[in-house]
Amino acid sequence: MGSSPILPLVTGSGGRLGLALQQRMADEYPDALFATRAEIDVSDYWRLLSELERLTPTIVVNTASFTHVDGCEDDPARADQANHAGARNVARAAREIGARLIHVSTDLVFDGGLSRRYREDDVASPISVYGRTKLDGENAIRSELPEATILRAAWFFGAGKGKFPENFIAMIEQKKPLGLVADRFGSPTYIPDLAEAIVRLLEAPHAGLLHFTNVGEITTRYHFIRRAVDRLGLDGSTLRPVPHLEWKGDRAPRPINSALDPSEFIRLTGWTPRTWEEAQDAWLSLRAADGRAA
Repeated sequence: MGSSPILPLVTGSGGRLGLALQQRMADEYPDALFATRAEIDVSDYWRLLSELERLTPTIVVNTASFTHVDGCEDDPARADQANHAGARNVARAAREIGARLIHVSTDLVFDGGLSRRYREDDVASPISVYGRTKLDGENAIRSELPEATILRAAWFFGAGKGKFPENFIAMIEQKKPLGLVADRFGSPTYIPDLAEAIVRLLEAPHAGLLHFTNVGEITTRYHFIRRAVDRLGLDGSTLRPVPHLEWKGDRAPRPINSALDPSEFIRLTGWTPRTWEEAQDAWLSLRAADGRAA
């Protein structure tokens, strides 16, 4: 622990990442504060500021966001309010009380034009409403609080009924036909490992962008689920690869490649996350121990 007490406040704590942060912080930061949207709505600046002044956190971890990519395409005003204005409000309020800020962003700020992993200094050029509003949020944070840490992550996976990848595993178990894109690439991020990354950043101040994902070879949604199906010993005959040009399941455009390079995060913290394959095995083991999803 550092010489100054650290009191984190996590916004958007009702989501999967917020819940993982509660579990990870329980022992090391027992006084950490967690606020759901009902408790602190980041789109309401004055209420947000009032709560931060009352709670006096030293670090705000902002996980609040409208993350439904297709939903953002359907409701761009809501997306802008949550992902852009909300991020600006959090940065402004954190600045007012003298708190640090760690803000969680996304790989979808990139257009997919590169064939390698994206680094922090690569030009962001989003192709969806979600990606655009998240990038607008990043830029607003830089303007309001230049010393903030903006942590981009990608392809969240872990616990959650109806969430990736449990939703697709359930379809396989029910022997429902499932086609998944096999030629759009990314870097999976296990949610408990992202929580660990954020905790490590609590005592590693960094101004600007960082990328975090699990390491290992970049992959596709199809190959990720195919590996899980094989590990579980399920009948995967209903699972088939689909070229992105034939995929009709998304309303929002997705980049062909949005894999992130976590090298700078590793250099800064001295911690190398496990491969996504190792993380997937850990998730599958927990899932089996719980009898379903873990």
